[in-house]
Amino acid sequence: MALANYDDYLAKLGENRFADFQMSGTFAFAGRLCFASRVFLPAPATPTASVALDGTSDHSIGPMPAVGGGRLSIMGARLNPSGIGGQAVILVDMLNISGGLSGTVTTPQTTNLPTTPLTRFTSGEGVMAGLCIFTTIGNTATTVAVSYTNQAGTPGRISPATAIGVNNTGNAAAGRMIAIPLEAGDTGVRSVESVTLAGTTSTAGNFGVCLYKPLAMLAMNDFQGAQVFDAISTGGFIGALAEVHPDACLSIFGIGNVAQSVAGSIILAEV
Repeated sequence: MALANYDDYLAKLGENRFADFQMSGTFAFAGRLCFASRVFLPAPATPTASVALDGTSDHSIGPMPAVGGGRLSIMGARLNPSGIGGQAVILVDMLNISGGLSGTVTTPQTTNLPTTPLTRFTSGEGVMAGLCIFTTIGNTATTVAVSYTNQAGTPGRISPATAIGVNNTGNAAAGRMIAIPLEAGDTGVRSVESVTLAGTTSTAGNFGVCLYKPLAMLAMNDFQGAQVFDAISTGGFIGALAEVHPDACLSIFGIGNVAQSVAGSIILAEV
């Protein structure tokens, strides 16, 4: 099945097949990438062992529409921020997540690692890694690097040093998601084997690793109220018609100029 023209697109929008979500907290830090799975209603438990995620997970927006002979695609969204302020919502397929890492250990940490094998996007192409902070770590600035296997199956790749720690920069707070850059030439991650802090953050806290596939981004303007997105008549929508795996753990990251929550619906259709 495919969309032949604009009328087909409008017809699919008119099917009103939504995946709804509501947050019990906020994207906590202005100007910093945050993850929303910990503040969905109901809020998922902090993970321990590395867990493979799918559409039945508490981390997922849902329920997801059923798929017949076509493919599930992102058509748009209806989003409602809690206050005045610009916000970008990034739709991702969360592939796995773990916890139990400490902000005070400076040797390579392998607790609950390596990450579980990918069940979607198994080559690792386009899959990204991030550090999810579940409980506030310390207020001492340091850097972090991860050892990972890239999209070609090459182990022992080491990410460039990335800032972590210091709560007034948002690099230590619960809800923060620190995206991990890759070695030059790499285009994805199959697994993460260890995480190493260059120095202590002074407080252990609890953080872990997630692997995710970015799908789309929806940028809300700096005003309050329901905002509607589609691929034709509105701006601020990157990734229209991106395919969503039938078993996807569809979740959201956010970054904005103020701390706020977002509720709404992701519009999906089989095309």
